[in-house]
Amino acid sequence: MNTFFLKIYDVLGRHKVMTVVLMLAFVAAFVAMALRVDYEEDISKFLPQNEQNEKYADVYRQINSQNRIAVIFEMRDTTAVVDTDSMEEAMEYLGTCLRQMAQSSSFQTKTGLRVTNLQTAIDEEKLLGMLDFVYRNAPYFVLPDDYERLDTIVLNREYIHNRLVEAKQQLIVTNGMAMQTLQYDPLQLFAPVMKRLQDLRMNDSFQLVDGYIFTKDGRHSMITFDSPYGSSETQKNAELAGALDTLMARTEMRFPSIRVSAIGAPLIAVTNARQIKTDSLIAVSIAVVLILVLLVWHYRRLSDIVWIGASISFGWLFAIAGMSVFYDSVSIIVLGIGSVIIGIAVNYPLHFLDHIREVTDRREALREMVSPLLIGNITTVAAFLCLVWLDAQAMRDLGAFGSLMLIGTILFVLVFLPLFTKAHKRRQYEHHSSRFRLPQIPYLFPLVCAITLVLGYFSLQTSFDSNLAHINYMTPSQRSDMELLASSVHDAPVYVVVEGKTLEEVAGQNRRVERELRQKGMPLQGVGDFLNVDGDSQVTGNEWNRYMNKDTYFVGRASCKCEEDLRHLSHTTVRERLLTVFRNECRSLGFSERAFQPFVELISRNVSPRSVSYFQPLTAQFLGTYILKTGSGYRMVNYLHTEREQLAKDAVRASSANAFAFSAKDIGNQLVDILNNSFNYVGFVCGCVVFFFLWLSFRRVELALMSFLPLAVGWIWILGLMQLLGIQFNIVNVILATFIFGQGDDYTIFITEGLLYEHTTGQKRLASYKRSVMLSAVLMFIGIGTLIFAKHPALRSLAEVTIIGMVTVVLMANYLPPLVFRWLVRADVADVQKRLASTGKTVPVPMRGSSSALAPTAFFSRPLPLTLKRLTYSVGYMLFFLMFMYCGALPYTWLYFHLGRITERKRLHYHRLIRGVAKYGLRLLPGIRFAVDNRVGETFEKPAVIICNHQSHLDILSVLQFSPKLIIVTNGWTWHNPFYGSVLHHGDFLPAADGMEKNMPKLRELYKKGYSIVIFPEATRSADYSILRFHKGAFYLAHELGADILPLYIHGAGHVLPKKDFMLRQGRILIEVGRRVCFERYDDEGITANEAIRKMTKAMRHHYQKHYAELCSSIETDDYLAPYRKLRDYYKN
Repeated sequence: MNTFFLKIYDVLGRHKVMTVVLMLAFVAAFVAMALRVDYEEDISKFLPQNEQNEKYADVYRQINSQNRIAVIFEMRDTTAVVDTDSMEEAMEYLGTCLRQMAQSSSFQTKTGLRVTNLQTAIDEEKLLGMLDFVYRNAPYFVLPDDYERLDTIVLNREYIHNRLVEAKQQLIVTNGMAMQTLQYDPLQLFAPVMKRLQDLRMNDSFQLVDGYIFTKDGRHSMITFDSPYGSSETQKNAELAGALDTLMARTEMRFPSIRVSAIGAPLIAVTNARQIKTDSLIAVSIAVVLILVLLVWHYRRLSDIVWIGASISFGWLFAIAGMSVFYDSVSIIVLGIGSVIIGIAVNYPLHFLDHIREVTDRREALREMVSPLLIGNITTVAAFLCLVWLDAQAMRDLGAFGSLMLIGTILFVLVFLPLFTKAHKRRQYEHHSSRFRLPQIPYLFPLVCAITLVLGYFSLQTSFDSNLAHINYMTPSQRSDMELLASSVHDAPVYVVVEGKTLEEVAGQNRRVERELRQKGMPLQGVGDFLNVDGDSQVTGNEWNRYMNKDTYFVGRASCKCEEDLRHLSHTTVRERLLTVFRNECRSLGFSERAFQPFVELISRNVSPRSVSYFQPLTAQFLGTYILKTGSGYRMVNYLHTEREQLAKDAVRASSANAFAFSAKDIGNQLVDILNNSFNYVGFVCGCVVFFFLWLSFRRVELALMSFLPLAVGWIWILGLMQLLGIQFNIVNVILATFIFGQGDDYTIFITEGLLYEHTTGQKRLASYKRSVMLSAVLMFIGIGTLIFAKHPALRSLAEVTIIGMVTVVLMANYLPPLVFRWLVRADVADVQKRLASTGKTVPVPMRGSSSALAPTAFFSRPLPLTLKRLTYSVGYMLFFLMFMYCGALPYTWLYFHLGRITERKRLHYHRLIRGVAKYGLRLLPGIRFAVDNRVGETFEKPAVIICNHQSHLDILSVLQFSPKLIIVTNGWTWHNPFYGSVLHHGDFLPAADGMEKNMPKLRELYKKGYSIVIFPEATRSADYSILRFHKGAFYLAHELGADILPLYIHGAGHVLPKKDFMLRQGRILIEVGRRVCFERYDDEGITANEAIRKMTKAMRHHYQKHYAELCSSIETDDYLAPYRKLRDYYKN
């Protein structure tokens, strides 16, 4: 991609005028496309939805009147006596004003404002009409339980007499509604029906006074109406709220003793929108001032700040234009929250402008910045695109908008910004931000690990707040009114909802569900009691007809207490018996023949089947509460008060009807589940996508892991700190968590690029990258962190997450990548140069792809970089070794030497076992080839003192493979090694620390038995693979034993596993067997034995130096050095 953008730079750089025209043409096209887009304010689109939760929320929203606005009236002096008349007049006055406002054509033309379902007082005429309909059709509404009550009263003459006496008294002082009740039901046969109707119509918290709605204590009254715009369109509702405020103020002026307030979801939404605007304006004002001061202090040039703004504006217009291609409308709320993306997009011009201060050549600066900018952009865009698959429409829009904005910004920065920005004069910039260093605490890494483990535990308890009221802002007056209205909402543990295409179908299915639940002892409360539909989708009333035509002998017999009562029974119908007794009692009390004519007519006739549509005068009263109309049909809502909530839900689910059941908490639980799933989805998928693109961009899985590590650890810290501080995720701040993830992604990529640049070129550039990261982090912190002073809880939650997130991300980005990178690359060439400076040698800095190479000694003197393959091989082999030793070799050794007699044959068998382990252990080393050069034909049958150069832990295994009759004199560290020390003790190995004189008797005995003694005359491993000074012990031993000296030459063992390195390298090990050397006593020269041993020691060292140099010269060819050179350049760009 570098070549592609450099070619664009070269072409456009030769045609500056054309470039300006092209850029302006793009801007004009984006503006034109943006003007075609419609903008909406539906905040509900941020709610994640699935089909089930959407049904729950829709039902709950309708039955709780989410579009309803209540205007509450109360005495301004709360201690004064309530003036009911004044409150009723105020209610009527405001109601009249609202009707006039809604009917005003001039007002509607100007704003389109209207209200619906205005209810100032209960319409008594309409209510009487409904009661008249219910009484005239009461037989249809009698339930099976009601017939048991009728059995006890229809044949009871005394009861009938007493009821008529009471009726006569009531007629003297009754009103119209009571007169209607007496006319249709003087005996209160249908009292249970009316009780059920009353339970549906009026909440116990309210009462009717002169047709107006008052609270139970009479201190508050209210009128209600619906907003036709719903609770989401804040713009229209704001206009409605403004008009309502004006009318309420006018009402208070006319009635000074009364205070008027309004409450409802639409008004709360308006209050939230206003508070968000106020808080945002204050926060933005503070942030703009601070950000401008910071940018001026940092850049000290106005043009740089202008170009930063131009880059962001271009990206913003690009995003809106792109959205217009895919969407007809865009949420203003999405654009508002999307402004947070500026904190990410601003990274691109910031990093480029900071880099051009270091590299004054704009083309060179572009070449160096294309890779890190594109990597950061691709990974962040990929993370935002993950939002496109979430359940909430607005979240999908936000993902698309964020991705497009980042793409537009990066295109401007890479195409246009290098052409127009001016390079700074060449000088060294040093800001306080570039001096940012984490304190060099000795135990900081263990401390970070410990904190990560603790916070990791708490992060597993991450919780989500599904209560949207907690992120809503309400004024004290609204909160008080909300508490007053809370008592009027139906609060049922379980809502049972039946669905269907027609009202008849719904009523029939509701009847089946009601019967099934009643059989389980769970009666429903709902309008279904008034629509007892039978199999033919009709309300037949057959139960009533059967009862009224039943023989009174069998009805009365069940209730008679003695034989005397039975003699009065006759074989007449219940209807005939009831009418006869009723008429006789009416005549005895002086009532006229037609006093209760509607009642007599109702009892006298059988009822005929009726369709559900016949009951429209009744069902119409319950539309929007118990009967809900949907786009595809109807829903009937029933309330079930039971402690066996789950049993009721299971019963409804198992029902044959098209029904579902839920509780109010299910909506919150569903929202939590969806948020949790969405949160896990974003975390997992974003993590995988970001890691994939990091791997693709860096082309090294180690660098991808290193860059991803701060994101993973930072995420754990954020979750853990939020849990510790009691901050919960909600539908607002969970979005910002994605943005912080994107920020951390960019920061770690730039820090990694700075580390790679310094490692590759040797030039200091990390400070520049860190300066850009710090500046970006401070800008983001200021931009959103100032919301901590907001009153709105949602904005404040954004600031809380931002403060925690940004501090964590910056700390992790600045601490972990340098720490891990230093561990990976081990030591740099500069360290080798420093170490060799004392010898007068110089070491060139090798570049990737360069033909120059370090001298062999210097090349292998520094630890080579770690790779995942090396780590895997080394750790795997180490685990295999430890498992073999602790689970095999050590237990076997203990049992072998503690069970049975120890014989010479037994010891020799043990030595053969050691030889086999050494031989095959070497060949199991991954990526390492082993070879033996025994051109001299040595058989190792004759014992000798074997000497060998020492470079690596692998030297012992290399030597032990030649013969089972080998004894090694080891140093103290090897002798006391916890892994294989016991094997050495039982294998007759001897410690050099005891001294040769002390070990001589044992060695002489072993030598006589045919064992060769192996000694490393250097006594320690050579760190630089040179031949160190020889100690005299081996030659003293040869002198004393009269043994031959058998030299072995090892090459490559130190290259594969150096002295100060525990990580294996790919390579080759060669062990060459030399010719035996006989010890010369120098007797003829008349020198002492000590002098002879010293001369022999010196001569053998010179021989080893010469021969080893010849081995290196012949072996260390370009082909041999290729794996090491490749490993040296592994992390160089």
